[in-house]
Amino acid sequence: QLLPGVQSGSEGSSGLYVRGGRADQNLILLDGVPVYNASHLFGFVSVFNADAINHVELVKGGFSARYGGRLSSVIDIRMKEGNSKKVQGEGSIGLVASRLTLEGPIVKDKTSFIVSARRTYIDLLARPLIEIATKGEETAGYYFYDLNAKINHHFNDKNRLYLSLYAGDDKAYARSRYTSSHLPETAESENAFKLQWGNITTALRWNSIINKKLFSNVTATYSRYRFGVYLDQEESVTTSGSTETDYFHTSYVSGIRDFALKADFDFIPSPDHYIRFG
Repeated sequence: QLLPGVQSGSEGSSGLYVRGGRADQNLILLDGVPVYNASHLFGFVSVFNADAINHVELVKGGFSARYGGRLSSVIDIRMKEGNSKKVQGEGSIGLVASRLTLEGPIVKDKTSFIVSARRTYIDLLARPLIEIATKGEETAGYYFYDLNAKINHHFNDKNRLYLSLYAGDDKAYARSRYTSSHLPETAESENAFKLQWGNITTALRWNSIINKKLFSNVTATYSRYRFGVYLDQEESVTTSGSTETDYFHTSYVSGIRDFALKADFDFIPSPDHYIRFG
């Protein structure tokens, strides 16, 4: 956000506005996989856990053909590959969220991993207060979590294999229960509402040095974004010892699934020429 031509938009928003473009006109890649919704908490928090990030590149114009068509910018994010020498970790505990990162070797100097997780507990703090205020008739909450994981395996000096995963969700929910009695009839109603959205991205990449002048990356990727609104309602009416129950379920689900297979090659025929194709 400190770079020329980049604006952060409204205060507290995680969106980027590059050279007059909108926030949804940016291509955001995590280990080469597109992320379709890059914010938690309705746009206030980024989905990217800084503990798991190794490198970020922002391209504001003149996009390479390998990125496809985008109107505003490309943000290319690469995750850490994990420590291949020793196991280490870091974490933090905050008022509304905590996070933990572990990395280390599975096979020393050959296979390494990194796992980073984060979760808020706003719902756990607010739920008891809401239940006390409503005498147990209502409850509500909101939380988000995300998980980053990556494994890389070193076959030899010319071949490496990487597997990376991101999964994250936002969930907001509310439940209420009411009872009314007008003799000889007693009515009970229970309502449950849930709003949920989140991403899953997966990338499997084979990195190979074919010879001294040719280098290749073959990548298979999967990206899924899902948004859903769910409403459940149950009504029971008891009259003269008999009970009649009606149940209603309403759901709206929207999303996108993206599968890709790509091969990129870097060819350096001489120190004066650099050719990239795929």
